[in-house]
Amino acid sequence: MNSAGNKPTAPVELDVRGLVCPEPVVRTRAALEANPGKTVRVTTDSTESRDNIARFAANRGHAVVLPTSESGIYVVEIEANVAREQPPQESSRVVLFASEQFGAGVEELGKLLMQLLLRSLGEVVAKPSQLLLVHGGVKLAVEGSPVIDSLRKLEQQGVAVRVCGTCLDYYGLKDQVRVGQVSNMFELAEILLSADSVIRV
Repeated sequence: MNSAGNKPTAPVELDVRGLVCPEPVVRTRAALEANPGKTVRVTTDSTESRDNIARFAANRGHAVVLPTSESGIYVVEIEANVAREQPPQESSRVVLFASEQFGAGVEELGKLLMQLLLRSLGEVVAKPSQLLLVHGGVKLAVEGSPVIDSLRKLEQQGVAVRVCGTCLDYYGLKDQVRVGQVSNMFELAEILLSADSVIRV
């Protein structure tokens, strides 16, 4: 005879369809905090949102399951770790790129300087841990950018390249990303606030 205590607990359902960055991740975090040790099932209508939620949960030690999705609806099942959630602890020197140019002034010179800077970052010993590309800086990571090879080399050397998804949407470039990982503002904010130092280019 089964007791009530042995009955499987129904997952907590969370619907984030139609919500824009960073709201899906923010609500997922709130659901996990409010339901420690429980499974949280998040439904979304965006592959970007699905991936952001799954990465957020996995980075905090939660088990993540991605059931088969149909008709543009995606589900992320998160089996919450009962241990107290801790944000990622990465000793980091972060470089923030808010433009495809290095410095202000003549555009052609600024773009040339950016090429030289990123090439040089691949050669120096004390490398940054992460590059954050926001605003016009996302253009560095898309098709046709002259610095794609330099960014790929930095990735191979262990430097994470995060590209703002909202910025890509604004410029209509999301399908043209050729290097780096499309990120969300919640993740970028955590990286900035936990960094040992932030250098804006």
